[in-house]
Amino acid sequence: MFLTTDEWIERVKTDMEELTPDWDAVMTRTGGGNIEQYIRAKWEESLKLQLLKAPEHLCEGKDISASLTPQPRQDGSGRVVLPDDMLRMIRFQMKGWRRPVTRFFDRQHPRTALQYNPYSRGGTEKPAAVITTDNEGHTVLDYYALPPYVRLHEIKSAVYVPLPKEQNGGYDIVPLLGDSVCYLCAASVYDILGQNDKAALMLGHVLFS
Repeated sequence: MFLTTDEWIERVKTDMEELTPDWDAVMTRTGGGNIEQYIRAKWEESLKLQLLKAPEHLCEGKDISASLTPQPRQDGSGRVVLPDDMLRMIRFQMKGWRRPVTRFFDRQHPRTALQYNPYSRGGTEKPAAVITTDNEGHTVLDYYALPPYVRLHEIKSAVYVPLPKEQNGGYDIVPLLGDSVCYLCAASVYDILGQNDKAALMLGHVLFS
């Protein structure tokens, strides 16, 4: 569902008005202009947070497998450099794997250390992927692994969610996710105003927390 940014802002204000018994008093104390300013400041951040936690079918991920270049290692593992605008990886699968990776580890995850051992790392039946940063500051995905005898590494699928960005003056968001983003944005505004009870009321309507 595409709405202009101004229309999304109005939806947040409408949610706040409908769920806040003393809305007129809130507007009087803070000034209507300030409310809108706070909403605009928190809108994209709220969208990012919900995209990070929402299920795949609500995120409208993009398959970028054709634009990634695997860098294979002799032991069957490999690396790909991810796009600069990546917010979240949803799915990654090399040709030859029986299943995709849908849960990604970072450098601190206890299972990451297992990937450095050829006997405990992921393989074709239960592959693994670690998202980290290389020496040049690029976000990279290390995948584990294909059999060492496989020389040609090919990506079957690589679905990611890009950082949200205003396009054509607005944002195209799945309706259910859009509702949740609006409530989270409203909660963030009430946090700014120091009204914790009203923030908690808004958070009660957020789907992915």
